[in-house]
Amino acid sequence: MSGLSKSANRDKFGSIEVGRGVAALLVVFHHTGSIMSEPRFFGAEPFNSHFNNFNVGVDFFFVLSGFIITWIHWSDIGRKERIRSFAAKRFVRIFPPYWFILAPLVILYLVFTGAGQPSQRDPVNIILSILLLPNPVQPVLGVAWTLTHEIFFYALFAAIIWCGRKALWILPAWALAIVAANLLVTFQAIGSLAFPFSFFFSPFNIEFIVGVGAAMILRQARIPVPYVLATLGVLFFFILTWFFVNIQDNPLIGRLAFGTASMLFVLGAVEIERHRPLNVPGFLLAFGASSYAVYLVHPVVLSFSINLSSRLGISTYFSLNIVAVMMAFVAAAFGISYHYLIERRLIRVARRIVEPRRETQLADSYPAGNDGTAGIKPEQKVSRIEA
Repeated sequence: MSGLSKSANRDKFGSIEVGRGVAALLVVFHHTGSIMSEPRFFGAEPFNSHFNNFNVGVDFFFVLSGFIITWIHWSDIGRKERIRSFAAKRFVRIFPPYWFILAPLVILYLVFTGAGQPSQRDPVNIILSILLLPNPVQPVLGVAWTLTHEIFFYALFAAIIWCGRKALWILPAWALAIVAANLLVTFQAIGSLAFPFSFFFSPFNIEFIVGVGAAMILRQARIPVPYVLATLGVLFFFILTWFFVNIQDNPLIGRLAFGTASMLFVLGAVEIERHRPLNVPGFLLAFGASSYAVYLVHPVVLSFSINLSSRLGISTYFSLNIVAVMMAFVAAAFGISYHYLIERRLIRVARRIVEPRRETQLADSYPAGNDGTAGIKPEQKVSRIEA
């Protein structure tokens, strides 16, 4: 491993955990603004529509997902016997918490036909949403569109584990195909990509590949001036978010810009912490560990709380900006509660059922801490992002 010491390849990074929490909060604020702007609620966006660009928290999630999966499972590549364990861990982490939120939504839309959109009652869409399979229609739980990309990436990585590291060439080839397809659309050489090509060649997919590349670089070499790199990544990300409000008009440019900023932060942060772990406050680690739960829960909580607050006329007592911040933090608080009260228990039960017996016994011996890494010895814990 290019002479890197064993201590230099630690798997727990507090700054990455904080990044997860910030990314989740950005997405919460984005949806707060978009829901509040609906005519049936407040009919206006808070903070002069700056929340529009906060959906870029998803970009960080995708880059981080590619990094974490590669960082954790690098030694599994080429070991076919590890496929089952890989698939079981991904299933347990993604599906039970997701299904717990999805099930009551499906029942709600089927029983109350006036709620939601007709597509949310469509049997085909319901089945595809349950399985997180690609669909040109928005899933029943809208934010699950990102999870369909996650599942596809996991399937591709499982194929790489099976075929060995020689199969890694698939990733740069896929990236080039994504860039080429989107450039053809940009320059009007072809029309917009139809489904399923729009899914397979989505610019969002390139961010998984960026994350994989970051993990491979860090596995092979030391990163110079990591503090500078991490700082540049953060500054680049937030300058683009706040001041370049139209950068996402071209999806390819937007994903490359925010993907690059995310990669710079990951490279710098991991290099710093694999030599000298940062002393990150526990509440920030706890929020980072709750990021997937926050991501799943917040649209439902926001829809309910914003609806209620608009009916109560809360904007007559507080400015729109203050209401937005209140609604966002209420949604985040529900997500954190869901993580600690339900999500971790669901994962623990599912792990006993799905994962190989030996690994399940290890999970019971080392229960989840406030970073959500159940079953891993303290010295082996990893920061994980699945959405």
